Amino acid sequence: MAMGALTTTVLVDANVLYSKTLRDWLALSYLHGPDGWFEVMWTEDIMAEVLYHLRKDNPTFAEHQIGGVRDKLVGTFSAGRITGYTIDGDVEYPDVFDAHVHAAATHGQVDFVLTADGGFEKLQALLDELPYEIHSPDSFFCLLDDSSPRSIQKVTRMQLDYWQGRGESFNLCAQLNRAGAPEFADRVRAHLQAC
Repeated sequence: MAMGALTTTVLVDANVLYSKTLRDWLALSYLHGPDGWFEVMWTEDIMAEVLYHLRKDNPTFAEHQIGGVRDKLVGTFSAGRITGYTIDGDVEYPDVFDAHVHAAATHGQVDFVLTADGGFEKLQALLDELPYEIHSPDSFFCLLDDSSPRSIQKVTRMQLDYWQGRGESFNLCAQLNRAGAPEFADRVRAHLQAC
C-alpha cells in the first residue's frame, strides 16, 4: 500500500463487514495503524445489507447485538460515509446488486474496493477499466502487513490478548482461513511466533 501525502480510501463491501473476523481486523488495523494509513468508506446501502444479513442469520439476537454492530462501525469510521451517488442504468452489471457499490466507489473516488465478491472482476472485464482497485480481504490485509508489519503485529497481539482474556480457546489463523484470508493467516501465524 503506497502511503504518501494522501490517505488511501477503501470502500468496504457488506460481505466483508458482515464477517466478525474481518470486521475486527479491519477496525483494529484502522485504529492502531500509523496516522493516515487508510480511511474506511461506507454507505447506508452497505450498512443496510450488513444488518439485513445479520438479522436474517441471527433472528433471536437482541437489538443491541444487531444495531450495536452498526453503531460501532459508524462510530469507528464516521468520516467515511459516501452519499449522493447515482447508479448508471446504462451499464449491464454482471450482478445488479453490486451496482450501488460500484456507483459509490466511483462517486466517492475511492482508491480500493474491499470485497469478497468475485462479481467485481466480471464488472472490471465488462468496463475494461475501473477507477479503483479491487482487493479481496486476503490481498488487502497482506498489503497492510507489507506497509506496516509492526502495526499488524500489534493488532495480532491485541487479538491474542483479547481472546486469552476471555478464557476461550480461539485460533486466530483458523478464523482468518475460514473468513477467506489464508495468506494473511500465514502472516499472522508468523507474528504470533514473535509475540
